Amino acid sequence: MAWDGWIDFLTPAAITGGIIAGSLLLLALAALYLFGRRGESAARAQLRAEIAAHRQTLDELRDARRQLVKQVSERKADENQLRLVLRELTHRSKNLLTVIHAIARQTASRTRSVDDFLDGFGARLQAIGSSHDLLIADNWQGASLRMLVEQQLEAQSQSLGGRIAIDGEDVMLKSEAVHNLGLALHELTTNAEKYGALSNAKGEIRVDWKFCDDAGELKLVWQERGGPAVSPPERSGFGRAMIENVVGKALEGDVTLSFPAEGVRCEIVISAAQITSRG
Repeated sequence: MAWDGWIDFLTPAAITGGIIAGSLLLLALAALYLFGRRGESAARAQLRAEIAAHRQTLDELRDARRQLVKQVSERKADENQLRLVLRELTHRSKNLLTVIHAIARQTASRTRSVDDFLDGFGARLQAIGSSHDLLIADNWQGASLRMLVEQQLEAQSQSLGGRIAIDGEDVMLKSEAVHNLGLALHELTTNAEKYGALSNAKGEIRVDWKFCDDAGELKLVWQERGGPAVSPPERSGFGRAMIENVVGKALEGDVTLSFPAEGVRCEIVISAAQITSRG
């Protein structure tokens, strides 16, 4: 077609139609471009969301692993602690059985009838049980000296009130000291009820303790006053033999039991090695 022919062809209507067609084409291309970008952005956003979800899952798995490791470690520690407690309990049970056996033999050798034996042996077992309760209450870490003294004198102090005085800084004793000192206090209390300051209406008992000057030992004093006149016993009974021969050795200290006329006096020295804490 000659140039002049093209000029004839480019009428206003044709030019207008061409512009419209070109605009539509540009719009279509722009729509395709924008759609493609939007699709790409959506895909990227979805990918980022999935990566974030996977990271969160990984963090949760890591936290779960740390918790599991912690629980396993704590369980192993608990099992090891339980083994230690069982070994210690076995050791202490054997020692306690040895003490009970010795008490049974000595009580039997100093009683004349089965009833007397049962009374004496039963009372001593009850004293051991009371000390045992204190130890259990503190997870076998020891027991308070004040609570031990108050426990052994509880029945008397409730009825006698001001006739019994207890004074001293509170300390924690080891389990072996608790058992042996508990037995000594029981024997002293029993003797006071039968023959001493607690056998009449006027007698008094004072129990006090304090650390010696170098704080290496604790001295407990049991002093009776106002009871019947006292004289040294002609023979050594179970209580006296146990206090003098067993308690001092068990406490890594010393025991002095005397019988002045005004009342029985017992001095018990306890080694600092048998004390776990003060105050």
